[in-house]
Amino acid sequence: MAFKLCIIAALVAIVNCQYGAPAYKAAYAASSYSAPAYAAPAVASAYVSKPVAPAYAAPAYSAPAYKAPSYGYAAAPAYHAEPAYPDAHPAYKFAYNVHDPSTYDIKSQEETRDGDYVQGYYSLVEADGSKRTVHYSDKGHGFEAVVSKEGGAPAYAAPAYSAPAYAAPAYSAPAYKK
Repeated sequence: MAFKLCIIAALVAIVNCQYGAPAYKAAYAASSYSAPAYAAPAVASAYVSKPVAPAYAAPAYSAPAYKAPSYGYAAAPAYHAEPAYPDAHPAYKFAYNVHDPSTYDIKSQEETRDGDYVQGYYSLVEADGSKRTVHYSDKGHGFEAVVSKEGGAPAYAAPAYSAPAYAAPAYSAPAYKK
């Protein structure tokens, strides 16, 4: 029975709790801003079933006191569309060869273009010593390539290994002083 009385007393205490307005002090005094005034909430009686929310006045702000800058720019010139240039007929021809004996980089390429028609070839010597050649063309219907390989890996035999023959060094006996 005492437990029930404690629970009822706790519920009555919770119902009678009211929210009190905090009394904050301004952290600094600003000359152009006045802090809003806070007031305690209005209470109808000592036994209110629901807490009443405090009513605060909204702070008043003044508009900024400055004049917008004026820039002395002249009006932009009238827009004129760029002249239309007709597309030039694409046509070129180039070729190059590389033969570097220090790095064994051996390759070449040649290509020509006339409008939408492109054709050419490139070749290179691969690491195994074979030469790969690719002939390609595009006659307006898609890219076509024909790859061919010439030669193959050369017959390579490992060199014969023989252990070096060294003569044993001859040392004289050490001489000690007494």
